[in-house]
Amino acid sequence: MVALVLVGATQPAYAEGATEVVLVKRGGVTAYEEASEEFSESCRVHLRVVSFGDEGVTVESARLKPSQLVVTVGQEALDALAKGGLQIIPTLAFHTAGLIGPPAVPPADLLLRILLTARPGTREVVTVYGPRSEATFQAAHRAAERIGISLRGERVSSGPEAVRKLHALVEGPAHAIWLPGDTDVVTPQVFRYALQLQLERGLPLLAATRQQVHAGALLAVDFSPRSAGRAAAELANRILEGQPATERREVELHGGARISVNAQVARRLGINPEPLRRLGASVE
Repeated sequence: MVALVLVGATQPAYAEGATEVVLVKRGGVTAYEEASEEFSESCRVHLRVVSFGDEGVTVESARLKPSQLVVTVGQEALDALAKGGLQIIPTLAFHTAGLIGPPAVPPADLLLRILLTARPGTREVVTVYGPRSEATFQAAHRAAERIGISLRGERVSSGPEAVRKLHALVEGPAHAIWLPGDTDVVTPQVFRYALQLQLERGLPLLAATRQQVHAGALLAVDFSPRSAGRAAAELANRILEGQPATERREVELHGGARISVNAQVARRLGINPEPLRRLGASVE
């Protein structure tokens, strides 16, 4: 279980003046709407929702005050407000810069173990990642070694570079491709190229979200947006209660990983989905 230790109080009381939480998200994204709805139902103070479109969002346009408690939904909202002097709970974001919030994806070793269930002979996995995912890659590399997989990755700075490096990586030994949750370099063009490699070379594509599985990747392991919304609300409630350091409580930051498998892709790759179903996978 991934948990956050927070200070607590026997008789919680809201901090003085803490009467509103602001939730900031790009409008029209289903996952963001689900997380927002769940947060709204679980948060104990007034919630003001700020939705934005292609114009983006700023501290000024969202009418945010210094030190205000803000929940950002998605990477775009977090990146726009991270330097605004706010108290932020990041949700559905891959790069959180040390901030505490519900994780967007489980540790990579879980995904790699599920890959071994799907295709036991897998030994070489290739990936590309950006500068903000360096720690994620190093942790995944160590985890892969422990389970007998060679994870070869290239750090890149842009989408076009990611395509070039991915092309070079699959020219060497490669049994699967992993695209981590890295919005800096895993652009739609990179994702489409990885789908092309999956189709042409029979390399299973491991993705970061269920939406990417629906778009053609073989499998992904992530957390439900609704569970992320509930966890973020519980975290916000604890912060707003102003609990002293005399007692510690744990806030569960997620409600369990979900495994998504693209049934059509599994058939094309000759993968039997039944072992994955026994793990609780949703084969769609």
